[in-house]
Amino acid sequence: MVAPDPLSHWIVLLDIEDFSLRAETAQATLHEELYHVVEFALARAGLDLDGCSVQDRGDGMLILIPIGTSPTRLLRELVRGLEDALVEHRGKYNDDHRMRLRVGLHQGLVIQRGQRWTGTAVNDLARLVDAAPVKQVLARATRAHLVVVVSEEMHRSVVLGRYPGIDPAAYLPADFVTKHDEQRRGWVTVPGYPAPPGLPADPGESPRDRGRSGGTPGTGGNAGGVGGGTDPGSPAPPPTLYVEGMTGGQLAVGDGALAVGGDYVAGDKKVYGSPPTPSAAPENPAPHRTPADGS
Repeated sequence: MVAPDPLSHWIVLLDIEDFSLRAETAQATLHEELYHVVEFALARAGLDLDGCSVQDRGDGMLILIPIGTSPTRLLRELVRGLEDALVEHRGKYNDDHRMRLRVGLHQGLVIQRGQRWTGTAVNDLARLVDAAPVKQVLARATRAHLVVVVSEEMHRSVVLGRYPGIDPAAYLPADFVTKHDEQRRGWVTVPGYPAPPGLPADPGESPRDRGRSGGTPGTGGNAGGVGGGTDPGSPAPPPTLYVEGMTGGQLAVGDGALAVGGDYVAGDKKVYGSPPTPSAAPENPAPHRTPADGS
């Protein structure tokens, strides 16, 4: 059978955090509520859920946006609508039914045979939404309701266009390596945060190299740790901030990116529990000897 010609779509994928860990009754409620949340958000973008092609994924949804939709309006209003709808959901339900989403947006060719869709763009978007750095950002952004990841293509064509309501400074790159050893990059933002917590402002080395230099196997490197390259030409080290009672060191990326003792640390600072101890002098230093007269 000859495959039909593909069509180019903007694609949205949503996934509920920790869905499989919930009780079955909670899963049923979250599944139903997800449709209300998405319907509200799409309406903000001028779209009707019934007018979109939708695949139910149990713990999420895959949506093909109608051809001709403005991508800037889609990104801006969909994110705002999801945030508002999730805030309302949070006000109605307890922690067992809390809904937090990983949301991905991409653009590409999709072959449709009824309700069956295929295409590299769909596969690539699924990898972005399921990437370990994206999950880690949402885990660290405890007061957030969602994390948004867009493809490099969407970041380049939409986010960097500086269109109204879309702030490029709120996006940071998240690099990872797929199970097929392919290097990939998405661009992540978290509504309500000036920058995604846990992502380095400058990933420095490639994700594959990061994995070899201490990243946890299978997590796409240590994108959630202290980032930045050390090769010649890398940015100067950040200033140091010492916080009493805190142990270890972390990097605060962006204003409000790191909470210390309940407060947010502003700017790019290296944060330690106490000042480094200077090297101790020898306990019994050799005495200073003055040569004797005539020696």
